[in-house]
Amino acid sequence: MFMSPASFQPLIVAVAWAARTSLAALGLQLAFFAPPEISLRAFLLVLMGALYTNVFEHIWHRFAMHSRRPDPRHALHHRIFYGDRFQTTDPAALCEIVTAWYVFPLLLAIHYSTFGAIFGVALAPAFFLGVALHFVTYELTHWYTHVAGNGFDRFVGRIPVLSSLRAIQIRHHRLHHAEPLVNFNFTPPYVGDRVARVLRR
Repeated sequence: MFMSPASFQPLIVAVAWAARTSLAALGLQLAFFAPPEISLRAFLLVLMGALYTNVFEHIWHRFAMHSRRPDPRHALHHRIFYGDRFQTTDPAALCEIVTAWYVFPLLLAIHYSTFGAIFGVALAPAFFLGVALHFVTYELTHWYTHVAGNGFDRFVGRIPVLSSLRAIQIRHHRLHHAEPLVNFNFTPPYVGDRVARVLRR
């Protein structure tokens, strides 16, 4: 199914802001603080950054977006993508998939400065590389989960292990849209859902 290039604008904006903010943080670090550490410890911190973001994703989604006073934009997302309308190619609906452009820069600034104050700045780039990679993975895969007949899923569907993981991810998220009090994580390994015991298959 063909989609106009303009339909991808919300996704491009969200990913571009995440990339720009991450590069700006690295640039500031190089200009004013210690150079980033490159070591096995730094590599492990990349993984820890992704894991941390997976837990944060659950907490943010569950308590900021599904509280007693739910986030209006997220409530609209659930009204648009429900039941048979879980996927679409409608450009207006596609605008309601991605995170607002300012969320990643704001959260990165808060978390980066906190991490630097507690653990020092030399390891911050490694940790936040994991954070940024998780966020971009989340945005891309969440976007395509709601886009009908997309080429991304056709491509991934031809790769044996990835096709199974992607099918699980889509089913996991579809269950969340059907029952909004379960499956708050979107991205595997669903750590927050497992710990909070709200993981449904």
